Amino acid sequence: MHLASPSALVELAYRPELHIVVVRWLGVTSEEEIRRVYASLEQAAVQQCRFWLLDARRRPSSSSLTTQWMLGEFAPKMARQLGGPLYFSYLISPVHLNAAEEFRKTQEAATGPHAPYQLHYAIQEGEATDWLLQMQRLDRVPTVTTAEKVTAAIS
Repeated sequence: MHLASPSALVELAYRPELHIVVVRWLGVTSEEEIRRVYASLEQAAVQQCRFWLLDARRRPSSSSLTTQWMLGEFAPKMARQLGGPLYFSYLISPVHLNAAEEFRKTQEAATGPHAPYQLHYAIQEGEATDWLLQMQRLDRVPTVTTAEKVTAAIS
């Protein structure tokens, strides 16, 4: 299910069969556009979903100010709104993976075990999705079984 995006450079979707929000950056966006995109996700409450795949392969890293806002203000506010930590699985290019992993380790050390978010980085979409599904199981999010899907489709 596609969601309305405030930017032509960002595709937003909710995958109900996986209970994952997908944010695809299609190009370089301004810092203002980035904040508008996240604000639109906040307003939509994204199906009460805390599991987000963020495809950032086509855009450079955000500025440190935007990153601070995202992790210091936006994520805690959304975690309170949605009733638990957010899980961000970033799909990035291989050349950025080492720096991203270092950033993740630094963030984990700074925030401790009770952060309002968890970060993950992957270079393949399947890996990013698998991590989010694993986090759903660990977070004990109820998932829809195949039998329930068939029953819903028949109804």
